[in-house]
Parts: sequence; structure tokens; C-alpha cells
Amino acid sequence: MFVVIQEIQLKKPNKNGAYKEYEVNTISFTIGGVTKTSYSYYQKIDAGRFERPHKEAFKISLHQSFRENGKVKKKQCVLATIGYYVLAEDWGLYDYVESGLTRAGTIFGSPDELYELVEEKITPLRERIQKEFHKSEEYKTVITRKKVLDKYQKFKAAFAKKYNVDAMEYDYCFDVLGNVMNQEYLDEIIKNAEAYRSNSSYSNSSSGNYSKSSESYDYSSYFKSKSSTYTDEEKQMLKKFFKTLSIKFHPDMNLDTDTTKEMQLLNKLNEEWNL
Repeated sequence: MFVVIQEIQLKKPNKNGAYKEYEVNTISFTIGGVTKTSYSYYQKIDAGRFERPHKEAFKISLHQSFRENGKVKKKQCVLATIGYYVLAEDWGLYDYVESGLTRAGTIFGSPDELYELVEEKITPLRERIQKEFHKSEEYKTVITRKKVLDKYQKFKAAFAKKYNVDAMEYDYCFDVLGNVMNQEYLDEIIKNAEAYRSNSSYSNSSSGNYSKSSESYDYSSYFKSKSSTYTDEEKQMLKKFFKTLSIKFHPDMNLDTDTTKEMQLLNKLNEEWNL
């Protein structure tokens, strides 16, 4: 039993490179007569995407030779064809070969054992491609952007904890770079948080027959206490949903279709689910 990886050339280049630039934009909506504006960070469409010159793809198949009645016979099964940039961005090999492994399992045996053979064979190729890709301007830009977003997420979480509000409230006050965009609303959040702490301090020290908990305190008509409605089991399910849909709508899997909006929504959900 052995794995064969055959390099082929695609006719069309992958046109779904990362966007070269992102920009802060606004989303406004009105609820109960109150208009709120959040400051998000989306692709700057006019700036275009990075070109992806590599047309290589890799056809992965399993082969077995054996003797039957004195004659050499062969069995083989194609698992999948994977593009250069799927390996470059490490999108998860198993998800791409899973259906092929199921078919191969009826011919060769355990899909898990077959996957180990494929993983061992493709690892050097994947490492070579990633090392090459990491030198590209696209990768460097993506990593720089990731650092910005990681810092943003930390600030957002700290803000929610400090003022005991939902993390989304951060986006109504600041942009992703940490610039204050709505000083008036920020001042209101701070004021309400201070009022709550003062009230809590009074309630805790009082010998009266009542106390006002954080659950019953009305911070303002703009925001409510931070809470989580998902169990650990549900979060694991959501992670699976996100991974499956990310693969389905990833640009590398939709060469002829623009799935930008789908990926934007998925990333927004991932952020709201706090996975």
C-alpha cells in the first residue's frame, strides 16, 4: 500500500487572494427609536486582492499491488485534488480527503490507517509550500492584520470585563484600531458602571432587608449585563458548524463565486459566539 501525490496544473489561477487593504466602516441601525452605530473592519474592495500565481494542485491517490492466481493486480482510489493554497493556508487535510477515505475504506480497510499514510506522505510537501508562502507579501499582510485583530479582541474583552457590559458595546465606542469614535456613548457606559458600583457598595454595606443584584440593575436602555447562553457542549457544536461552513465558503473552494459576504458573516458569528 502506498500513497501517490501527482502534481497537476490548473487552467485558471486562484483569484481569491487576501484583500490588500482593510478599512474601518460603519453599520447603523435603530431599535426602539435609538440609533446605534458600530465600527467594523472590512475589506477595501477597491484596493483589490493579492495575486496568486501558483496554479499547482495535487492529486492524492492510494495504490496497492498484489498477486492473485499468479498474476500481478492493482487497486487504486483517488482521494482528492487539493490546490496549492489549501496547503499553504493549512485548511485541514482531513476535511478535503474525508469522502475519498470513506470510499477507499471499502477497498483497502480502515480509513484512519489510510489517513495516517496520506498525512505522512503529504507533510514534507505541505511544509515546503508553507515555507514558500510565508515569504509572500500576502502572508505578511495577513499576519500583520491578525496582530491588529488579536489586540482588538483583547481590548474588547478587557472593556467588557471592566464595565460589565456585552463585548459588542466596545464596537459602539471604538474602532478596531482603538480610536474613540463615540465619546458621548463611552462616557455614558462609564457613568452607568460607576453608578452601579456605587450602588453595589452601598447595598453590600447596608443592613437593610434587600439588596440590588447585578441581574436586576438596569444599566441603561443602551446595553445589558454580559452573559453567556451557550453550554460547553453547544460551543463545541458551534465550532464544528463554523469549521464546516468556513471550508464550504472559503475562496479556494469557490473559484468561480464571490463568497466574501458569507465569510464576513461567518467571522462575525464566530466573534459573537466567542469561540
